[in-house]
Amino acid sequence: MALVMLAEDNLDHQRIVAEVVRRLGHDVTVVGDGRAGLAAVAARRPDLVVTDVDMPHLDGVQLCRTLRADPELADIPIMLLTGYLPPSDPRLASVGATTVMTKPFSVQELTSVLRRQLGEQATPATGRHQAKSPATEAALMEALLDGLDVGVVTCDADGRLLVLSPGLRELFCGGDDSGEPVPVEEWTRQSRLRHPDGTLLRTAELPLLRALAGEDVRRAQLLAGDADGQEHRLSINARPIRDAAGTVTGAVAAVHDVTAEHRAQRFQDCTTEVLDVLSRSPDAMTLGDGILRAVGTAVGWPYLRLWLVDPAGDVLRPAAVFLAGDAVPMPLPDSMARGEGLAGLCWQRGDLLWVPDVHAPDSPLLPQVVAASKYRAAGAVPLRSGEQVTGVLTFFSWSPQEPEPALAVLLRGIAGTIGAYLERRRAEELAAHLAAATDEYIALVGHELRTPLTSISAYTDLIAESPDSTTIGEVRNLIEVIERNNGRLHTLIERLLDLAALESGHARLARVAVDLTEVTAAGVEAITPAAREHRITVDVHAPAGLTVPGDPDRLRQVVDSLLSNAVKFSPAGSTVTVTLAADGDLAVLTIADTGAGIPADDLPGMFRGLYRGRNAHQAGIPGAGLGLTLSRVLVERHHGTITLAANRPTGTTVIVRIPRAQ
Repeated sequence: MALVMLAEDNLDHQRIVAEVVRRLGHDVTVVGDGRAGLAAVAARRPDLVVTDVDMPHLDGVQLCRTLRADPELADIPIMLLTGYLPPSDPRLASVGATTVMTKPFSVQELTSVLRRQLGEQATPATGRHQAKSPATEAALMEALLDGLDVGVVTCDADGRLLVLSPGLRELFCGGDDSGEPVPVEEWTRQSRLRHPDGTLLRTAELPLLRALAGEDVRRAQLLAGDADGQEHRLSINARPIRDAAGTVTGAVAAVHDVTAEHRAQRFQDCTTEVLDVLSRSPDAMTLGDGILRAVGTAVGWPYLRLWLVDPAGDVLRPAAVFLAGDAVPMPLPDSMARGEGLAGLCWQRGDLLWVPDVHAPDSPLLPQVVAASKYRAAGAVPLRSGEQVTGVLTFFSWSPQEPEPALAVLLRGIAGTIGAYLERRRAEELAAHLAAATDEYIALVGHELRTPLTSISAYTDLIAESPDSTTIGEVRNLIEVIERNNGRLHTLIERLLDLAALESGHARLARVAVDLTEVTAAGVEAITPAAREHRITVDVHAPAGLTVPGDPDRLRQVVDSLLSNAVKFSPAGSTVTVTLAADGDLAVLTIADTGAGIPADDLPGMFRGLYRGRNAHQAGIPGAGLGLTLSRVLVERHHGTITLAANRPTGTTVIVRIPRAQ
């Protein structure tokens, strides 16, 4: 009876080799790495060392070299097992191994090689071969096939299956090993086998049957669906089995599941596409659409949505969406609060959120979304600007999908790239806006100051050049012009100083509970006389009370300015509509007129200091262009937002949103 020392880190392979050694009637010592193998050899000298090449700590090649370098151990036969290096590799030839056996191998091949290596010691001490039962033989074959990294299937000349790896049985036969395996002819239907382009595979195109017909098949690419609905990408090599006369007696196929490798390539392509989108996108909307399309196409997700944080309402609002051709939109709300639904929960946690089963009892999706959804899995990843979450990307899948480390890395990387891009784009836009606004500010301030100063200076000169006998009554109209322009100049300077103080933070605002309904009513009452002069009706829709925290005087200033603009730009006989309402955590004030409106290309500049639309200049409507700028700064100091929109068919709508609680 011989002693065999086996060094193998794969537990299934340990079990196979050890069982064969014991079948031959010998003892075996099993270790899991080369370092432990050296210790086992030193503790008890074996008659044969069987070692895998690819192992942790000390690999098989290093173990072999170490033994050959030791005079006391150099003569021990060494058998190398390798699925990592080919037998012809010079590294194997140089270490002094007695023999090299490549994986995969059959039990018969392993038995034969071990017999040769153990020589006469192959005969058990009992003097007779201890045959194993059929059940033991089957278990050994099952362990061998299950331990291989590649699936193996063989058939005889009539196409009857002889060998089928457990993994392939699950894939091609639905995992049912209680009865006869599914015939090869049924595999195309059972596993929904398809070509890479998605077209169905015909039975005659199966690589195993092609090999049975005499063809040598190399790297045939197929798609297969398992019992759980997961898609696998397979690479298959198949060849015919021939007897000595060259007659085909069967076929064998090696099936490699290359899903992970293919997915890794798709992820790399996705990253490249995202970077390309970032380099070409002129604005955030185009950016969102392009990135969602890139991610959805690369990963195979039919439905993605980009949400961005609205700081005024402290909610998420949808910014972009991607729908594949067969995707169905879902009944999502216009906004998501922190912790609400999938997007809100991701925002709250600030980390990748994965939902393997949308319909599970603990699913974080909104009930109405779950009820209407035909998707199986979903997830969300936050977009960041530094430590702050600025948005969320949500995605949905037709099939169940468990969290994958590589996919998680991809999503976090893409989310980080988008967040950094948006932050940089925002900074660049702010810098460009500041530079343009500074130049424009200087030019416009100069114009607005020079105009009244010119009138004051010229009319003062006229008075000074009048004869000494001129009475006050004769120059009273000149004095009135000076007085009017002096007042205009005073107002302009006061507003400019007020704007500078507000934007710099030097002007302090009160923080008390303000009834916005009362403030709006007071502003409407104040503007009513001017509106009546031009037969303009001010129509008000407001609740009995709507409270926000803020400065009552400053909020009144905003209301007065916006109402003044609405009346000033409205034609005679028209209506200005004022609406105040609660929208979740926001108070929303909307003032709509039916005037000439604002040209689309003037909209971006309307909230900059001293900027006036072309139509205002052309119509000769008075104003310095500071009203909207002051209103914007005041609303932002109340943590709100102010926007302009067209009021169809004509006119302008101003929308002010202010948080009801802070």
